[in-house]
Amino acid sequence: MAQTRELLDVEPDAAVKEAFEDAEKVNEGSQEQLIEKLEQYTNTSPILSGGDIDAAWEDADDVGEEAAGGPNPTPDQDVVEEIAEAYGVTFQDNQPLNMIEKLEERDEDRWELNPASADE
Repeated sequence: MAQTRELLDVEPDAAVKEAFEDAEKVNEGSQEQLIEKLEQYTNTSPILSGGDIDAAWEDADDVGEEAAGGPNPTPDQDVVEEIAEAYGVTFQDNQPLNMIEKLEERDEDRWELNPASADE
């Protein structure tokens, strides 16, 4: 315990202290930027990138590079439930991941996939 107390009494090196202060500034304003993006891109959201706010979710509706199931997933896109939700599919914790069946069930009642609905 005495050794820990000695470490707490040591003044950090100026360069180290400056590096930590610079690191604190990196995320300044990031919350405001996210809110601004969410207001600007109303047709998409981080949900389309599997919940990853660091992915290019604002382009997920058009390009899909970092969208759920896209060719360039980010490290944060590893939660199966969030990826399925991006596709409009939900799973229970103990339910098998039969994605094809789930997608077919999802699409059964979609009006844009039913040609007869165009006449209504």
